[in-house]
Amino acid sequence: MLGALTPDFRTISDFRKDNTEALKGVFSAFVKICARLGLYDTGQFAIDGTRVRAQNSHANTFNAECLDKKLANIDEKIERYLKALLQENTC
Repeated sequence: MLGALTPDFRTISDFRKDNTEALKGVFSAFVKICARLGLYDTGQFAIDGTRVRAQNSHANTFNAECLDKKLANIDEKIERYLKALLQENTC
C-alpha cells in the first residue's frame, strides 16, 4: 500500500507531538475495552511500556468512584509518559 515506504524518526515524533490528545484517548479507550472484554487477568499489564498495577483480590474490589479515581490516575500516567517522550525527542 505504501510501496515499502517507512516513516523516519522525525515523522513519528511529529505525529506523536501533533496528536497527543488523540493518543491519550486511544490509550485510555484501549484499556477500558480490554477490561470490558475480560482480556486482563491478575498481575500487571502494560500500556506502551508503562506498567500499571492490576489487582483481583476481594479486599481490592472497587466501587465506581474508586474506579474513576484509578482511571484518572492512569490518564495522568499516560500524560506524563507522553510528555517524557516529547522531551526526549526535542534533545
